[in-house]
Amino acid sequence: MNRETHRTIISPDKHPVPLIMIADAHIRRNTSDGDAFFDMLAALEGGPGDVVFLGDIFDLWIALPRYENAQHRAFLSWCRRQKAHRRIGFVEGNHEFFLAGGRATAFTWCTDLPWWRDVEGHLFCHGDRINRHDRNYLAFRRLTKNPVTKAIVKGLPMGPDLVNTIKHRLKQTNPAFRKSLPLDLLQAFAEARFAEGVTRIFIGHFHHAFHYRGRQGGELNTLPDWSSLGWISILPADRGRLQQGPWQNLLPTVCG
Repeated sequence: MNRETHRTIISPDKHPVPLIMIADAHIRRNTSDGDAFFDMLAALEGGPGDVVFLGDIFDLWIALPRYENAQHRAFLSWCRRQKAHRRIGFVEGNHEFFLAGGRATAFTWCTDLPWWRDVEGHLFCHGDRINRHDRNYLAFRRLTKNPVTKAIVKGLPMGPDLVNTIKHRLKQTNPAFRKSLPLDLLQAFAEARFAEGVTRIFIGHFHHAFHYRGRQGGELNTLPDWSSLGWISILPADRGRLQQGPWQNLLPTVCG
């Protein structure tokens, strides 16, 4: 992680609002999960709060015209509408490709960098690059997330076949590493960020809720995945305790 790894987006004079975070929905085409996900987005409309998507919202999203489906387009339309009155952030996960380069205007901010930090001291991270011992996945990531692969997928007849390969390989690259949290690496990552002035870290990818309080008071939270039980995470406007649970239970506390 030698290159620039964050941007700031929230202006200092903005009054804090609830922060609603959604990670790892893994929406697949022609499944009922998509209906429930868009029901949740409809429930969010008109309510307060900024929204951050921490990656892997779709089981596969190649953000190029030949590969997007109606669900991708509906999601982008929702984000474009909602960013008129709330901030919408998106951190690319390992199941999204080329989103930050081609669809950034749908969001207030969108990044394919390892993390995004705001001026409140919050850091948002998908988390797929934290476990440096997962060498097979990291090599696969370098192979697929680069301009050469993008050109092949975008323009050549072999593109669809390559996409099918990518989807299959995503399921095979790191199954053992997804079964447990790399606690030592997460804590080391947290302490390094806290030393840089970060106060709270929110991470997706691992599909488990985990809390770590640093030596100087900073907090790291890995977020539960939406795909299992529809869980989301909400940081209240007063920046108190992080709330996590089914969206049907938590959104009424924010949206009334």
